[in-house]
Amino acid sequence: LPILTIVSPEKRCGKTTFLTTLSKLCYRPLPVSNISPAALYRAIEAFRPALLIDEGDSFLKDSEELRGVINSGHTKDAAYVIRCEGDDHKPVRFTTWCPKALAMIGNPPDTIQDRSIMLHLRRKLTDERTEAHAEEFDEEFASARTKILRWVADNDTSLRVAKPERLNTRNDRQADNWMPILAIARVLGCESTAREAALLAAG
Repeated sequence: LPILTIVSPEKRCGKTTFLTTLSKLCYRPLPVSNISPAALYRAIEAFRPALLIDEGDSFLKDSEELRGVINSGHTKDAAYVIRCEGDDHKPVRFTTWCPKALAMIGNPPDTIQDRSIMLHLRRKLTDERTEAHAEEFDEEFASARTKILRWVADNDTSLRVAKPERLNTRNDRQADNWMPILAIARVLGCESTAREAALLAAG
């Protein structure tokens, strides 16, 4: 389960707008602009959200523990942390398994970048124009989200058994990152197009 990491070289490149738009298409979105390690794994355990983290550059690089919790959610078998709880210090296991998107200025730490599909934004040029923000299209987004959820439910069995070929890349983790998307593309019948896009994005 890769992290979707949205980066830009400077402010005002549309990262927050991107996350706002994404939140309208996600199942159980949980947007945050700052979060502690303890709040992170407790929120995942409680809400099973699609976690949308903004302003990552302001707090992520200074917290090795937070990076470790985020990194642990890459593979399902290892997506847990254990903490002692209560007066008797009983060990309790918390899941860290959920979809995550992260937006920040500059590149994330190497360990997060290695587990990410990276999207690079830039500030629009003076002669470029953008359309209105996502809030003006709530009905359209709600309809699209409903269709996405219905499609996933209808194709659940096919998605679980889809076994696309791995990307031909020397980076095994990068190949792992793209497997869920290639599985979706296989069920949709557009795997070759998705594979070309993945190889281009992977450099």
